[in-house]
Amino acid sequence: MPVWMRVAVIAVWIFCIYGIIGGGFVYREDLPSGLYNSYMITMYKTLPPAPRGPAYCNFLDIRPFALTLPCNFKPPFIGWLQGGRY
Repeated sequence: MPVWMRVAVIAVWIFCIYGIIGGGFVYREDLPSGLYNSYMITMYKTLPPAPRGPAYCNFLDIRPFALTLPCNFKPPFIGWLQGGRY
């Protein structure tokens, strides 16, 4: 297998594992009023927002983008398996 193909496969697996453990991508749009809109993309589309659902904390923040994980480091699918207790 060529090296470029191995690198591509490793990158895809890292992206998939990051999504499964609850990782997300955030875009923050600053508004003229001083407030901001935050858009998060995760693999889990139907999670309720905090405090009922998992809270997310940024671990890599490069304005206006960020990478995020659940603050308790517990993947959301474990909350589903426990009947919605995140």
